[in-house]
Amino acid sequence: MKGTISRDFFARSALDVARDLIGMNLVRRSAEGTVSGTIVETEAYCGVEDPAAHTFRGRRTARNEVMWGPPAHAYIYPIYGKYHCLNVVCGPPGTPEAVLLRAVRPSQGVEIMASRRGILTKDEADRRKLCSGPSKLCIAYGLTRENNGMDMVQSDLHFTRGDDEVKVVTSKRIGVEYAQEAALWPWRFLLHGDPYVSRRP
Repeated sequence: MKGTISRDFFARSALDVARDLIGMNLVRRSAEGTVSGTIVETEAYCGVEDPAAHTFRGRRTARNEVMWGPPAHAYIYPIYGKYHCLNVVCGPPGTPEAVLLRAVRPSQGVEIMASRRGILTKDEADRRKLCSGPSKLCIAYGLTRENNGMDMVQSDLHFTRGDDEVKVVTSKRIGVEYAQEAALWPWRFLLHGDPYVSRRP
């Protein structure tokens, strides 16, 4: 697909991928139409050495199996029983790292996103609500656990190049207090000053 990012881009540390995805675009094509937007917030989860990662200490389950496979595949897992989070697998096979996509600034298919979210978009303040969090993003993009394992290089869910001139800032990750000291690691990446992030650092 024209403009898509190669698999080699994802065959690196989740920390590098998480930073470099800021400013790029997340695209999803479906029967309802195409939705896309600029990635403004990510989090890195660095595998067996990261107490906040699902694969910490080599944990391997049916749920996280896709993390152990080749890079650039979608790892989608449920939270709170009914919501979902989208991650892209990083590193070579057997290195179970991933980047959580936390927020996107919508650019195409806004009305499709709004319909899926069940909200109106009268102004920019409403648009900011569409994808300002991982579960909101999944709903807006029409993603569920059924999409787990999608190849994000060769499918209707993929990334395209964006603005190379971006200023990235970091902060601690959100909702991983159980990871103790690791909860304070600055592995959350944000587009500096962007109002579409889920939570300002």
